[in-house]
Amino acid sequence: MMPVVQKLVMQGGSVARPKTGQIPLQNLRINQDDWDDMRAILGRKAPEIVREFIRWYLRRPGARLPARPTVDEVDEIAAKRQAEKQASENGEG
Repeated sequence: MMPVVQKLVMQGGSVARPKTGQIPLQNLRINQDDWDDMRAILGRKAPEIVREFIRWYLRRPGARLPARPTVDEVDEIAAKRQAEKQASENGEG
């Protein structure tokens, strides 16, 4: 199941910044396995890295391409997630 954040905004409309100073929320659909692996590697920094990538992609001043994990880190996280999934399917979890 994908987490979903809803907002009440017309398509293409602009959104005023809330009084709290927070950034208005946008919906972004990401494959659950990919998001789980990102969260396993980055923890609570995962959304921050996505935002920084978007800033870099749009060539915003001062934006830098986020560092990528090593292949070994990604493989280790994916293998761990797969093992947990297999264990839960077998009733071991």
